Amino acid sequence: MHDKLENSLGFKISQTANRLNYQFVQLLSQYEIAPEQRTTLEIISKDNEVSQTKIASILGKNKTTICRSLNSLEKKGLIIRDCQIKDKRVNIIKLTQKGKDVLQASQACVIEFRKRINSNLEEKEINKLFELLNKVSNTIKEDFWENQ
Repeated sequence: MHDKLENSLGFKISQTANRLNYQFVQLLSQYEIAPEQRTTLEIISKDNEVSQTKIASILGKNKTTICRSLNSLEKKGLIIRDCQIKDKRVNIIKLTQKGKDVLQASQACVIEFRKRINSNLEEKEINKLFELLNKVSNTIKEDFWENQ
């Protein structure tokens, strides 16, 4: 009975993430940016020394996937890669003015979307959900993502 798809925690998490992502894609389409790209811009805006490796780690994605995403953001003129003087292999990712403008323009939409997601939950339920998702996430070996 526990092996049925509807009883799979991974399936339920994935299904929920897909539904959230679909709605978020629709909301962000007016800014011509995908949800993960917007999240990446948000990460970059909060860290003046952020690298591709750090973004990959925060998002739980492999470096190749993040590289493709950054290439797309760079083509759109939303970011630039600034080569470090100390280590030319490390690029610090920075927002362009256009990137800052897209982030700012989409902010109200993102805040409203996040409020709507939280609207049926009490604060203690939200905290418990975070605790449980972190517990599930921590069962996945960190070195798996590092080797991708």
